[in-house]
Amino acid sequence: MSTNTKNQTNRILRYLRTGHGLTAISALTRFGCMRLAARIEEMRQEGIKVRSRTLRRNGKRFACYSL
Repeated sequence: MSTNTKNQTNRILRYLRTGHGLTAISALTRFGCMRLAARIEEMRQEGIKVRSRTLRRNGKRFACYSL
């Protein structure tokens, strides 16, 4: 994992620890992260328990991740 990827993952984790949820669109806007699911998987591989729930808006389904 590159240093930039690790930094991005750490920033996302700090954000999730504040109690906020994160979607792919909000991750792109806040962190410039185009692969949120990959960052979440990295956290899970490190033993961090990340919850995901499926939301529906305007006929679209997407995941929202939280701790």
